[in-house]
Amino acid sequence: MASEKLPEDVVREILLMLPVKSLLRCKSICKSWYTLITMPSFISAHFNCNIALKRSHCILVKRVLPEHVPPTESVLSFFNDKISDDEDHGGESMLSFHISTEVFQQIQLPNVCAFPDGNERAFLVLNESIALLLFNPSEQMYFDIWLMTEYGIAESWKKQFTIGPLVQVEQPLLFWKHELLLEKANGQLVSYNLKSQTLKEFQVYGAQESLRAVTYSESLVSIK
Repeated sequence: MASEKLPEDVVREILLMLPVKSLLRCKSICKSWYTLITMPSFISAHFNCNIALKRSHCILVKRVLPEHVPPTESVLSFFNDKISDDEDHGGESMLSFHISTEVFQQIQLPNVCAFPDGNERAFLVLNESIALLLFNPSEQMYFDIWLMTEYGIAESWKKQFTIGPLVQVEQPLLFWKHELLLEKANGQLVSYNLKSQTLKEFQVYGAQESLRAVTYSESLVSIK
């Protein structure tokens, strides 16, 4: 009995569910699959599917090696908006730039941001929303975490929780699932579990204040 071929739309949906490494292998199975997988529309759909399913994400950490200070060499380690102060609007604000529309937007920060010298803030992403972290660098550091629940709406800033005290922490880097990645005063990478409220240390070190972290997702998008 002759084998029956699957409809093209079914094949496409199946391939969209595969990880990048599997798709690269599938390109050599037949010409039609190669053509499909290399089409810009398929690449874009697969990228959006990866984001929706939150799969194949890992963390990319950049660090300056302690023996190379001043910075002359940096290392990338893998793990599986422009900001301004504005006193003309009755407080501080952040300036965002929409890449698609090429329009700047000024967003008012919570009134609690008008705090004295020596205090600092950081902007991260938590649950696909802008998170504002307020903290006062000290031996025992506390972080007040605010979330903008509706993008661009100043009134939507809501305080979520406070974490701390954390000892010898230098700066926050990134929210990752239920973890907050931080850099310690000695340049070590650590993570704070928001659920268990425990601190975990990684054997990753850099020069003081040199660590940077971003989430990374494999994709078929070419860097050319």
